[in-house]
Amino acid sequence: MKSTTYTQITSAIHELGVENSIVCIHSSLGSFGHLEGGADTLIRGFLDSGCTIVVPTFTYECQVQAPAGKRYLRNGCMDNYEPVYVEAFDRDSVMVSGDMGVVPARILERKNRFRGIHPLNSFTGIGPLAEELIEKQTYLNVYGPLKRMYEIAGAFIGLIGVDLTSATAIHLAEEKAGRNLFRRWAMDRDGTHQEVAVGSCSEGFNTFAPYVRKIERTTRVAESKWRFIPFRDFIDVITKAIVENPVITHCSNPDCSRCNDAVKGGPLL
Repeated sequence: MKSTTYTQITSAIHELGVENSIVCIHSSLGSFGHLEGGADTLIRGFLDSGCTIVVPTFTYECQVQAPAGKRYLRNGCMDNYEPVYVEAFDRDSVMVSGDMGVVPARILERKNRFRGIHPLNSFTGIGPLAEELIEKQTYLNVYGPLKRMYEIAGAFIGLIGVDLTSATAIHLAEEKAGRNLFRRWAMDRDGTHQEVAVGSCSEGFNTFAPYVRKIERTTRVAESKWRFIPFRDFIDVITKAIVENPVITHCSNPDCSRCNDAVKGGPLL
């Protein structure tokens, strides 16, 4: 098996024309086969190309049960959630749920990264504009960093070896289409329980593939398929599709409570 090199990474960034950009990256290192230096090589390639990287660094272990007086209708049927184990969120730590992948975990280990305050769905950034983006996140404005990306020309969403079911930004498009985000509760660093906004089910998001195909930039790095899409165009195209056909976000499970409630417009707040 041939190794993927740092030079191949930077060449792909140049080919796609995303140097000196903000890139919200979702990635699978396994898609390369073998990447010399692992996640650090991928991160270094983007940073050396002048990019600001934004990644989701979610911590599902911090979720707690909703208080009896704070249970909303059409909220994705989570009122009876009883966690087996709860951990207090600490934005200064490297805590992250395992399914976030290696790249977010490695970024969290860097001293110059900035992490949001959301105890379930934090975003972490590194690079020139990281602090400006990440400081926009609050408990109820979970996609604040992405909203700021939307305002800045030259921002991209990058899918590296993954498909649209990993594209967290589609939840922002749902919000822009008029849906209320679901509400959950989580334990913050001081032990308090905070009400927070979160996204819906993402298992049906590959239905958007035909909508973004015309605006995406693609290349291959070894066995890894890269798809980079201008962020504002990405959000606008998907928002329009949701407005015109709300059920487009639904996954293959007709009984999925999160999808059913999202299609109806989300929780009644």
